[in-house]
Amino acid sequence: MPTKPNESVLKSFDILSLVRADRPEITSQIVVHELGMNPATAHRFLSTLVMVGALASYKRGSYCLGPRAAELGSLEQLTNPLSNVVKPVIESASQELNESVMASRLSRGGPVCMAVATPNRPFNIAIKVGTILPLHSTAQGKLWLSSLTRKERLARLGAYRLVALTDRTIQDLDVLEQELDQIRSQGFAINKGENEVDLGAVSIPVKGKTGEIILTLSLFGLLSRFDDQFVARAIERLRRAAEEIQDQSGQ
Repeated sequence: MPTKPNESVLKSFDILSLVRADRPEITSQIVVHELGMNPATAHRFLSTLVMVGALASYKRGSYCLGPRAAELGSLEQLTNPLSNVVKPVIESASQELNESVMASRLSRGGPVCMAVATPNRPFNIAIKVGTILPLHSTAQGKLWLSSLTRKERLARLGAYRLVALTDRTIQDLDVLEQELDQIRSQGFAINKGENEVDLGAVSIPVKGKTGEIILTLSLFGLLSRFDDQFVARAIERLRRAAEEIQDQSGQ
């Protein structure tokens, strides 16, 4: 019988995941609205996270990531063997394809960027490590969703609304299910302007020994470059990168 997760720990990480690159500070009202907590519970969790240093409050009512979170992030970069394997591999792929490449893990809030590489050119599209991406409108998110059963997907999405981020974003759950079936069959996912109007991405999985996805690799850049020929080239190169990561990490 699987061990029942500690709900307080899960809620704490849900709160930390609300802090994003485009929203460096959160409030108790944000926690209440986005996580469905009552105000007293939200305040208690926020106060506890400040107490342990995971959050900091430099002005009344606002919270940002604290020194303990920064310390753990730096420590992860130094000690996580998978991160150390991933970085040089995606650097090589990025330089060869001349576009940005990122690796992501799945968090409760969505795919989270664990490493990113950009090519040596004056202008690049980049993303910050720690950024959490939407599930329904990104190549990484759809790839993760495709690996789940329908029941697991619905549990993930829950009351999650398929927000229209652009006019290309899928908003119908049945249409999304059809695309996820195709992604699972073909082994890669593509995003053409669904999350950001002028951005495209292609993502492939890195799998463990038992076939589960342990992380995803994706190439992203200006949508104008993502014609069929370039997408095919990117998929082939990312698959070689995934195999290299699997071989080096013993996955």
